[in-house]
Amino acid sequence: MSQEITSSDARETPALWDIPRFPRGFVLATRSVPAPAGFVPGPLLENFFTHPWASVEHAGDRDLFVIVIGRCVAIDGTDETPVAAQLLSSLRRGVPEFLARTDYYGGRYAILFGSADHIRVVNDATSMRSVFYTRDGTAIASHALLAEGTYGAETAESDLPYRYGYPGNLTPYPRTKILTSNTYYCLRSNRVRRFWPVVAPAPRSSVQAAAKVLHASAHMIRNLARGRDLALTLTAGLDSRAVLAMALHAGVDFRTYTYGDDADTEVDRAVADLLARRFGVEHTVVDTQVHDPQMIERLREVNYSTHHGKWVGALAARFDPRSTLALLGNLFEIGRSNFAPARRIGLPAPVDAESMAWLHYRKFGPAVQGWVKEYGTDRFMAHSVDAFQNFIEETGFAEAAGIIDPFDQFYWEHRMAAWQGVAMGERDFYSDPIIPFNARYLFEVMLGVNRADRYNDMTPIRLIQQADPALLDIPINPSTPADLTASPGHRGSPARVG
Repeated sequence: MSQEITSSDARETPALWDIPRFPRGFVLATRSVPAPAGFVPGPLLENFFTHPWASVEHAGDRDLFVIVIGRCVAIDGTDETPVAAQLLSSLRRGVPEFLARTDYYGGRYAILFGSADHIRVVNDATSMRSVFYTRDGTAIASHALLAEGTYGAETAESDLPYRYGYPGNLTPYPRTKILTSNTYYCLRSNRVRRFWPVVAPAPRSSVQAAAKVLHASAHMIRNLARGRDLALTLTAGLDSRAVLAMALHAGVDFRTYTYGDDADTEVDRAVADLLARRFGVEHTVVDTQVHDPQMIERLREVNYSTHHGKWVGALAARFDPRSTLALLGNLFEIGRSNFAPARRIGLPAPVDAESMAWLHYRKFGPAVQGWVKEYGTDRFMAHSVDAFQNFIEETGFAEAAGIIDPFDQFYWEHRMAAWQGVAMGERDFYSDPIIPFNARYLFEVMLGVNRADRYNDMTPIRLIQQADPALLDIPINPSTPADLTASPGHRGSPARVG
């Protein structure tokens, strides 16, 4: 791959196109609803519409079908037969067989399955393709506002403070909820049903886990790269380095990009620049924001909690969202130990509504905690506890007790599903975003590693070593750009490896 470093410049970027509403989205209703602007009819079902950028594949007929919306790839090499046909074959053997088979598919997707009079929906392992449903059981959609909008009346938004996801499985819209990970939703019964976990993750060493994740992710990347422009978010962090290792191991053409223009991103930009030069990858630095009123309005529609919204206009001006596949590494935190500090200081495990509400609140940070104080702390906690109690009851959260650690389950099923998955909607304006190890089986593998090795990030470190040890010659998250001349290692210090 030829290596080139470029920097964005607002004077050189083309004017933004007419920015679509709810890119890559979908909506399905049990009653007649108007198609959202720009959407087209989906296959097989009535009152089903998808955005033209959404990948849609189906197999079967109205009596028994599978409809895949988004990018869905088998992690075990069975990619000759279309995915929808593979999954329909499993569905013919029963819903439990079908759901168990989804453990071995990665990507970002929602799957409609069943029959025309008994429609169910399940999404990817961590709900990166968000699915929302209305309280009355009449509609599902890719975006909360799309689901809420099927009522036809004016929408109202709650003023409850929140960060890193709305409390529980609720949303700011009073008639709409979010489908969280490891469950599926049935329209006919208007019920959420849990199907995972069944057994505790099998014990594995970090070396074994790394090998499985590296092999499967490289297979997924090779499959996803066909006919697409592959772009990888590159920062100074460990997760980013691991995805770079996966892409290099896959042996496909790709480019990298970093965005930012302030001191907070200075280290990211410096590390990314050095990595790109060292490994001969074409790299783009997006360092000039593009402000567009229409983009701001569209972002408000797709995401009620912005993640990197101020950079979306600039990124959309640099990449073609219809052909660019963006590789990300955000979900590695599930396989690491993100809530280890909470364990160390003795916070109660999130096994009931009160402990969930306090753990959620603890991550808000001073600014949002100040917002809570203005709102009224007691009032806020009462609403939050009620929301998490609803979450526990509807998702069957307690059914996993004793099978997986509640801190791990809560981070996976709430933090990632209710925050990161929703935030992914921003990326749809400039790419088709994919996390190349987002498969339930791979998270099971990573959760089987002992807690000490997970805390020390041994699985991603071993993965990087297995792909190319030279990737660790450049420090992970150095304190300053000057530290890039320091000794090789993890987090700017000697690597914690044996």
